Amino acid sequence: MSKKLLLPILLTVLVVSCSKKVSQSVNIEHVVVIGIDGMSPNGIQKANTPTLDSMIQNGAATMHARSVLPSSSSPNWASMIMGADTEQHGVTSNGWEKFDHQLPPVVVTENGTFPTIFTLFKDQQPSAHVGAIYDWDGFGRLFEKTDVDFDIDGDHEDKTTQEAVDYIKKNTPKFTFVHLDHVDHAGHAQGHGSPDYYRSVEKADSLIAEIVNATKDAGIFEKTMFIVASDHGGLGYGHGGESLAEMEIPFILYGAGIKKGYKIEETVYQYDNAPTVAYAMGLQTPQSWIGRPVKGAFIGNEAPILIYKRKEQITQPKILPDAGHYEPAGGVFKADSVAVVIQNPNNVGEIRYTIGNNVPTMENSQIYQDTFYLTQTSIVKAGIFQNNQLVSTVAEGNFRITSKDKQDPVKFQVYQVSGMEKLPDFTSLEPVFEGYATEFSHKQALTGDMPQEQVAVVFESYLEVIEKGNYNFFTNSDDGSKLYVNGIEIVDNDGDHGVMERSGSLELSEGRYLVRIAFFNGGGGYHLDAKYSGPDIPKQIIPANQLYREK
Repeated sequence: MSKKLLLPILLTVLVVSCSKKVSQSVNIEHVVVIGIDGMSPNGIQKANTPTLDSMIQNGAATMHARSVLPSSSSPNWASMIMGADTEQHGVTSNGWEKFDHQLPPVVVTENGTFPTIFTLFKDQQPSAHVGAIYDWDGFGRLFEKTDVDFDIDGDHEDKTTQEAVDYIKKNTPKFTFVHLDHVDHAGHAQGHGSPDYYRSVEKADSLIAEIVNATKDAGIFEKTMFIVASDHGGLGYGHGGESLAEMEIPFILYGAGIKKGYKIEETVYQYDNAPTVAYAMGLQTPQSWIGRPVKGAFIGNEAPILIYKRKEQITQPKILPDAGHYEPAGGVFKADSVAVVIQNPNNVGEIRYTIGNNVPTMENSQIYQDTFYLTQTSIVKAGIFQNNQLVSTVAEGNFRITSKDKQDPVKFQVYQVSGMEKLPDFTSLEPVFEGYATEFSHKQALTGDMPQEQVAVVFESYLEVIEKGNYNFFTNSDDGSKLYVNGIEIVDNDGDHGVMERSGSLELSEGRYLVRIAFFNGGGGYHLDAKYSGPDIPKQIIPANQLYREK
């Protein structure tokens, strides 16, 4: 045989062998994926979760898997079943719809959508029984109904679980995907880390046990591999940002073919879920998927050799006053001076800080020893140092100091609007309340008896620009927002989404400019802050001392 003929044959054998499932000795014939919306590693670690604890002990797990950005539901559920990130599949927010979105998928199936794990089963194992049972109806729009044999919106965690149990017992499916939503509801309603949140995780643990027991009753437990995962964590009453609390998620493999007590040290991303299912079931993944199977967790595979390993987290300093979630420490103060306190939550290292926009280094920073005072609007940055090196992320405080006698410069109007998924047309609406605030913030508008959901707010104030140049404006909001300068839209951050930052820029000369910010909250947690940067002005909350009622 000639070398020209031998090489293609060898390559073909290699491709086929790589796409086959793991060794037949592991005996994986069924896969069940259980996704718990909003369940963080913290939830598992602090709640009473005997089922999950047993899965971790007798399976493979990491508490350091990561969501994709934004850490919102739709982008992450899509990435979980599509083996790809938002840049590939185009599901960039909760506002995504199959025929109503901005970013088209890089490839499409005959139905016009990005291929999911369900698509792979339909195309490569058409005789396999495949089911999707979900608690949130939004999950159902992320895949093609023709790709599954069983599709039902359970509409409640108990009903969803019962539907999954009945389905497994009746059909002994090759692949079952179960989505439970109640933990996310608890996070939005009572707060992540609250007693109610932990109780919701405990309930999820008991529901997972029911699903596992269903495979035992169906006689397929010994041949079933389970994956327990989550779309995102949470912070306060929401999610959508870049903090570890929102981005880190659990990833647990258990059952047939999985090593017992294996600690997953390799990196795991949201989009590795579907490729891991494909690997276990012998499905060939499309070139457009970027995810990789977590092979080290399977019996018969060696753990990967890691040249670069996960860095042990040293918690960043805590700057006080704490402004709450999603915005830097500090706040707005009508005072002559403000005290700054910095705490080290670790038992090691020293705090070094800077006043200004510079990241602390050994050369430019001071050692924090005691409370100090600011007399003008300033940025404080601080980090933990060990052996003359910065070993933590950098904490930031924005302190906005304005005169005690200055009038609140930001006019706001509150509107009650039902069924919002984007900003309403305010020209046809009448405000239910009007007032003045110190700066652009939800904290000063949605207070007291103000409505908290299905509510929109418009803020207006004049920003004084003292130096000509290019200025960047940012809104960080949950849900949508837009920012205008002298009637020109600069930032479009509209839509139903978690905490998300968007920006825009323009050239400005010296003078005062009308800044208008429109914001809405459809339901659940909410947030708004507005930042800017410019010539010799580092990115910061738009300071109250630069805002005025009149031009």
